[in-house]
Amino acid sequence: MKAAQQIGAGLLACALTLTVSAGAEEAAISPVQLVNNLQNAQGEVAQGDAAAYAAQAKLLREISEAFSAAKPEVWQQSRNARAAVIYLLSGGQPRVVTRLLEGGNIPKDDENLMRGALAYELGHEAEARQLLGAIDPKSLELTLAGQVAFVQSMLLTTIDAKKAVGLLDLARLLSPGGLVEEAALRREIALVGDIARDPEKFMALAAQYMNRYPKSPYAGNFLKGFTAALLRLRLAEDVANFPKFDSMTANLGRDDRRSLFLTIARAALVSGKIAMADVAAGKALTLAAADSADAARGRLYQAAGRALTDQYESAVAELQAIDPKKLSKRDAALLAAARTVALRVRETTSAAPAAAPDQQDDSASATIHLAEAALSKAPNVQSAGPP
Repeated sequence: MKAAQQIGAGLLACALTLTVSAGAEEAAISPVQLVNNLQNAQGEVAQGDAAAYAAQAKLLREISEAFSAAKPEVWQQSRNARAAVIYLLSGGQPRVVTRLLEGGNIPKDDENLMRGALAYELGHEAEARQLLGAIDPKSLELTLAGQVAFVQSMLLTTIDAKKAVGLLDLARLLSPGGLVEEAALRREIALVGDIARDPEKFMALAAQYMNRYPKSPYAGNFLKGFTAALLRLRLAEDVANFPKFDSMTANLGRDDRRSLFLTIARAALVSGKIAMADVAAGKALTLAAADSADAARGRLYQAAGRALTDQYESAVAELQAIDPKKLSKRDAALLAAARTVALRVRETTSAAPAAAPDQQDDSASATIHLAEAALSKAPNVQSAGPP
């Protein structure tokens, strides 16, 4: 990581040096060179370079100043005008591009592209769709093509989700290895999981993201969406999927993996999927510090499920040993529900033949759902920790 930070810092130092002064040397640096430096730096951001991420705002500001100081004739060249579009879509200031358009020096063939990008950044979606809709991203230089495909996808999401997904595929193809691909992957995973409901593609894209961008500063947002989609698609209920989850998350940080497995374990338990709850909680426990709050959560989810198996006695002892004060209010209620379920199992087995596993699962799920429903209706009760 240290070596990567040094590389990223070197790239940024070079880029910033090009734009520090307002002298003749700076004037000779073309907009194309400046945005190339920006895209290189943002590629380092996507790979998790903290120095590049921290310096990104300053780099954009320096480029803004260089663009504002450039002579009007600079913008008469199409490649420079398109460089301004790249700058804008990479986080640049709309006012800089507005001034360029007002100057009247942008080539006619590039006006719609620039005005469309500006409309998009200003939130004028209808205008942006009209101006950018007829542009074929494949006809543009690769430094810009992926960004335009990404924007077109964003503009079509609520109108034609299938086409929006196709444009994200195109954006990834045209801009591999950088921030555009990272953002396109995150966006596509969300769309496939939420709108298209395509579990196979969802899992394939998620595995690709976790393999390519596990250290991205935006990986946290991805994981939240990924976990929510897992639950919506009910992929977290089938224990046969667990080896896939374990393998595909191997490049993630320890904290991220632990959080994911705890979420899966809890969701599986509440749904009565005892086998998945057991293995996911067990994995989380291997990633949790002893006697931590997360360890208490893992023990709860695992023991609550095992109380319905032939490990009943040890599971009940584990449930009784868990300190509710280490749990969120939601999980403290879950602990109480699990203890109630265990008591009912004991009463049932002492009075009648053992229930079938699926009946036990249904009983556990029903009891836990009742506990959660009561908790949600109680006044002034909020979760004190992760769900």
